[in-house]
Amino acid sequence: MNKNKAVTIVGAGPGGLTAAINLAQNGYEVNLYEQNEEVGLRFNGDFQGLENWSDEEDTLSILRRIGIKVNFVCHPYDGEDCLFIGPNKKSVHIKTSRPLFYLIERGTDTNSLDQGLKRQAEKAGVNIHWNQKLDSIKDEIAIVGTGPKAADAIAKGIVFKTSHKNISIGFADNRIAPKAYAYLLVNNGKATFATCMFEDFKNERKYFDRALSALNSSINIDINEAKEFGGFANFFNEPIVAKNNILYIGENAGFQDALWGFGIKYAMLSGYYAAQSIMCNQDYTELCRTNLFPKFKTSLANRWLFSHLYNTGYSIMFDAMARLDDVIPTLRNHYNTSVQKRIAYKIAKRWYKTRLIDKQCMHKNCDCVWCRHGKHAH
Repeated sequence: MNKNKAVTIVGAGPGGLTAAINLAQNGYEVNLYEQNEEVGLRFNGDFQGLENWSDEEDTLSILRRIGIKVNFVCHPYDGEDCLFIGPNKKSVHIKTSRPLFYLIERGTDTNSLDQGLKRQAEKAGVNIHWNQKLDSIKDEIAIVGTGPKAADAIAKGIVFKTSHKNISIGFADNRIAPKAYAYLLVNNGKATFATCMFEDFKNERKYFDRALSALNSSINIDINEAKEFGGFANFFNEPIVAKNNILYIGENAGFQDALWGFGIKYAMLSGYYAAQSIMCNQDYTELCRTNLFPKFKTSLANRWLFSHLYNTGYSIMFDAMARLDDVIPTLRNHYNTSVQKRIAYKIAKRWYKTRLIDKQCMHKNCDCVWCRHGKHAH
């Protein structure tokens, strides 16, 4: 392809920015259209994680390989920093041979992932068009990464200041996080606490209050200047990555970790592969089928399996993790394809016939996370 050809990208999320950075650094004129006035406005300074268990290659090495520099908060958390608490209130410590995940911040603050990627895009020469929502795309090829369009899972939480030491705690208990989990992330005086749920969205407040009570009964933590936030995640039972002249990336394509929602790597990798398909005249669909589909399908199989563990299964799972000398290889096995997971995926694919939108929440006066943030998807 002509290196001077202009490429249109819609959506300045991690996927769109990753694609833009790679294309601009390789001589393309990149026009990136963002309907908001700034990146990261979906988020509230909350902490999230870049998981580091599903690949043999360390996540920071993957970022370097796909042309991304770490100019944002990216703090490693290993077994010594991580605690898990099951429905029996038993605390479980794990052992890891490397960081379990890298903590990042989302939003508009200077050190967020979103702002760091924006700075890299601007330095590479990307033309970012703010407050512009395209009605149609006329280019020969374009990349679209406009984020989730429906709520398959939601999160309800708070960000706050605290004097507590750096720590990560994961809670699994259907009484506080239906078929999902709650989590605490503390880093350098700031913290995020949230509960995630895959069903019963209209009762988010009840589950959050229960989760907060579980947190306070588990550790002694001071919560100062708390601010509420909410979010939602979207995945398909099979990603849709290309149509006509449009390449879809991230959650717009349906890429998300269906098990626990660690989808940022999916977004960035899909953006990278979309850029590679343009630069190297490769088939984007085939790149996704080879590099992204296997893990995605396994994550949907894992979602189906996890949904049938219930509280007894969560306790057994945590106890098994505590006995391992290193949880990383076991988690990697569970996140990568196998004969058993391929069979489970076929079942899960039939189980998730449509996006798991909680219809009970979509009424006129509902104020749940989904109805506040997802009305554009109705």
